[in-house]
Amino acid sequence: MATVAQNQGHAGHAGHAGHAGHAGHAGHAGHAVGLALRVMTNELGLHRAEASTNLENLPSQRVLRRNGFSPYGVAHSSTFLDGSWQDGLLWERVLGD
Repeated sequence: MATVAQNQGHAGHAGHAGHAGHAGHAGHAGHAVGLALRVMTNELGLHRAEASTNLENLPSQRVLRRNGFSPYGVAHSSTFLDGSWQDGLLWERVLGD
């Protein structure tokens, strides 16, 4: 599933979620993020896309890289997951490039 949330600065946050039991190499998450990026660019006219992943979540990071995102920072203790605070990796992509 992919989601788009627009903020005030002509940017949107692209997110996707999957179920660990369905993780694989079928490309569904990458396709969903790609579709969300097209909506952000073509229908919403956004300039920038942002995303975040758990610092340890390499499959989600690969999805973002394949869709043209670059990492730009770490959000320390940003997500409470599995009983503890986890660091997040922040991602960005300028749309239309």
